[in-house]
Amino acid sequence: KYLTEVDVNKQVAIPSDFVQHLPDYEGGRTITFPVQDVSGKLWENFGYYIRKGDDHPKPMFRNDWRKYVRDKRLRPGDKIIFRVERNGDNGAPIYTIAAQKKIELLGSTMWSSEF
Repeated sequence: KYLTEVDVNKQVAIPSDFVQHLPDYEGGRTITFPVQDVSGKLWENFGYYIRKGDDHPKPMFRNDWRKYVRDKRLRPGDKIIFRVERNGDNGAPIYTIAAQKKIELLGSTMWSSEF
């Protein structure tokens, strides 16, 4: 996902079809779960909730999302890659996140390595 101003300053909307890969939403409150970034840091309170009141309710990341943005110094135009894999031992979900910084150099756009 390419990040917008709202994504980096408040919360990030995630694709509705990705919710099927997240912990079950119980409605009305934020569901937290651990997410590991590619550097190995564990973000224990990543959270999501489903925003209501719109024509199309949208799932949103919050809680440790803001800390992640600050830690990685993300800006609009940067991108994140969020994945879920299954633990080979017990099938439990493992959530990972990576960020790539947008770099403009001599009129060309390049992306930094994941960090």
